[in-house]
Amino acid sequence: MDKFKISQLRDYFLKTNDTNVSFKDLSKEDLLGLAIMSIFDKKGETISGEKYSYERPDGIIDENEFNITRKEYEKAIKQIYKQLKKETDNEISAVKMPSYDDLQAMMENDKKVDINEIKLFASKGVIKKESAEKPEPVLVPAKTGTNELSYDEKMAFIDNAMINHETEVYRILDAIEAAEANGTTAFNFTGLTDEVQNTIDEFEPDNDAAFNLQDGLDGKQFNENGQMITRINNHAGFYEKYKYDNPETQEYSEMMRYKGNGYKAEYWRRETLTDRDGKTFEGKVQYILDEKENVYKIVLPPNAQPIQLITDFNDFMLYDRVMRYDQDIYKTGE
Repeated sequence: MDKFKISQLRDYFLKTNDTNVSFKDLSKEDLLGLAIMSIFDKKGETISGEKYSYERPDGIIDENEFNITRKEYEKAIKQIYKQLKKETDNEISAVKMPSYDDLQAMMENDKKVDINEIKLFASKGVIKKESAEKPEPVLVPAKTGTNELSYDEKMAFIDNAMINHETEVYRILDAIEAAEANGTTAFNFTGLTDEVQNTIDEFEPDNDAAFNLQDGLDGKQFNENGQMITRINNHAGFYEKYKYDNPETQEYSEMMRYKGNGYKAEYWRRETLTDRDGKTFEGKVQYILDEKENVYKIVLPPNAQPIQLITDFNDFMLYDRVMRYDQDIYKTGE
């Protein structure tokens, strides 16, 4: 077998890449998976043009292509590790290199292995299970109770707000009083959260689980692409459900966090944002929900450009809850 070189990996990537991801943006798992595929995946369709012709690999290693001895494979893995560590900025030692036996186990049932299985092993150290072995999906608990805050919880919320956010609460109160004195409206948030609120209300979890993985106190379920679709955070008592725009990525596009009583508590999604230098980037925005599952706080990533409208919204909603809970407590104490 020829000595593995980084040019072999780049050539395979160019022949098979049909996304807008560049080589420099590949993850450690991507690089390892492509490197292993470049050794074995040779068959595919012929791509022809006026001045070129090449064989496009099919993204699968079948048992006939895995024609290498254990010793040769172990040597190739060492070469891959050395080349990736030398030629890229990725810390490749964190990924899990599949052994000769691991690849054979991946091929055991369907006589083939694809890059997603290798990437899954590289990140999780798990061999994908066959569909016949799929576990029962972990479902979000059915809603129980009304999700209303107790007397003590309302008191704790007000205390926390006045200790940590007193300035924001009184800023909004002063603005409202000034507007009322002038016969105007202090704040108008019409339509600010309508679109995301509809998305939250209509969110349907993906329950197509392919295998389970226990990670300390956390129980996790993954789909056929090795993407985590469910996480049970036993320490915090939350259930998390994840969705993905692309079957090839490990970066989720949406995440809903549920309380143990089945009510939605937080929603995260990837959005196009503007940073402090005016450049656009993809970042995750957090939407925190109240007891009625309505957005009451929007949290942008730290590197995003601050937006006064969102700051006013967050402060106003905090003020509104303090006032409502204060009234509830007063009525309860009558």
